[in-house]
Amino acid sequence: MEKVECEPCKTRDKKHESTHWCVFCEESFCSDCTENHHAQKISRDHELVDINRKPMHTNIANQCCFKHENLPFEYFCIDHDVLSCKECLAESHRSCHKVVSVDAVSKGAKQSQSFIDALELVGELVETTHTIVIDRESFIENFEKEANSVKNAIRELKKEAISHIESLEKSLLSDLDLKKDKIMQKSKTTIIEAEDVGKIAKDKKVVFDLVDKHGSEKQAFLFAHAYTQDLTDLKKKITGMTGQSTNATIKLTPERLQETIQSIGSIELNEVPSALTPCEKPKNLPQFVHKSDFIIKDDHASVNGITVNDNDEVLIVDGTRTGGILVYDNNDIFKYRIDTKYRPWDIAFISSINEAVVTSHHDDFLQFVDFKEKSISRTVTVEGIHQGGVAVSNENIFVGTRGNIKILDLQGKFIRLIEAHHRKLTWFITLDKTGNIYYTDREVLSCIRSDGTEVYTYSAPDDDTLWQLAVDNNGYVYVCVDSKGIYRLKPDGTFLDVVESYEESLSYTAICFNNACTKMVLYRCSSFSVFEQK
Repeated sequence: MEKVECEPCKTRDKKHESTHWCVFCEESFCSDCTENHHAQKISRDHELVDINRKPMHTNIANQCCFKHENLPFEYFCIDHDVLSCKECLAESHRSCHKVVSVDAVSKGAKQSQSFIDALELVGELVETTHTIVIDRESFIENFEKEANSVKNAIRELKKEAISHIESLEKSLLSDLDLKKDKIMQKSKTTIIEAEDVGKIAKDKKVVFDLVDKHGSEKQAFLFAHAYTQDLTDLKKKITGMTGQSTNATIKLTPERLQETIQSIGSIELNEVPSALTPCEKPKNLPQFVHKSDFIIKDDHASVNGITVNDNDEVLIVDGTRTGGILVYDNNDIFKYRIDTKYRPWDIAFISSINEAVVTSHHDDFLQFVDFKEKSISRTVTVEGIHQGGVAVSNENIFVGTRGNIKILDLQGKFIRLIEAHHRKLTWFITLDKTGNIYYTDREVLSCIRSDGTEVYTYSAPDDDTLWQLAVDNNGYVYVCVDSKGIYRLKPDGTFLDVVESYEESLSYTAICFNNACTKMVLYRCSSFSVFEQK
């Protein structure tokens, strides 16, 4: 690392090499300034580290908004799980009701699950990139060796090809000699035979010339008739020689090697996915321990839906014929009851108006619960929503019907319809921070986007009935599975573990978290069990 000048000294036109770096102030200090910094009351608790540990690129202290001229992040929107500068707050989070200052929300941040997850993710990224580099370097080395082996194989193939051509040359020359010798031997035999006939013919000619010039007529007569057969035989031989005599040419008919031998081989590249996988360390999954149980005030109540308000008070739907909403404080102590007009089914809390919205068990009415007046403030008719789930975002109400999810505004006015991927009743609904919609229809748990696009579906292995569900702040899905327990699914919809199993025959049918997801409330048969995160 290059030498870093002491920043306080630099402002005084002095040059001293830095020895430490303040994480809080993000300034470099020489040894003297380090002592002074520790001595100052305002900076006494600041963390100073060795200058070699100073980050090269990351600005730690002042994470600023890129959208609004580097204004500092002063607020945090819990509804959207995002940091916000004052301009972002005015533009995008004016209607949000869970906006807190960064100073307030950052207390205990080092122990928060989000910071732990981020710390683990950074470690995984560093480890994974290091693994990738090592793996690719090893691959390059091995691949280079394979390529060199192929080069050697090509050279060997060339030698084999040359050896084969030389063998073909030898065979071709041998064939040439055989054919040449055959033709030449035939002609030589003809020459010998012709010379033999010629010699006999010459001898006969000498005798005939002598008789012709000096012999008598009688001698000529006798001689002609005596040698007629011999001469005829000689003529036959000559005729046979001339008839069987041939002229031959010999030449090479070469193969068109460029066409015949177009290749001596081919290079085959087989590319398959590597065995590289991200280095994922075991996540510090939330672990819950049983804290207490409490029996609801009306021991004849039948509970289907539960949720919490902004104060982490538990709102319980009493689905008996009388019907009502039971309110328990965050210490699980009963506060009061609000009677409903229609037998209720499920409930969701609307933070912006401090009301809850409740679907009905048998009737197509949406009931709005006013907690200030402790009464049902109004009802809205929504066709097909009886025994349908309900969930709320900052701007909308989501209610389940058979095969659909209806989206309403916060006053209960219909906006649009999302078709569910299964034509059954969507009887419990919840949302996550990103706006994804989760619902159960007894047999299947589905996750869809707000436009209806399916993200995933999940069914219990034994086709057990699925009841109410909840999503924690890390995207893990918890669902009540009949006769089994509380199943936890990963954010991709795959099964992770059983958070709480049944020890008796009675099944959990309802679940909710407090706002921080550090407390889990489960219901079964008039009894609530409270679990807290370790």
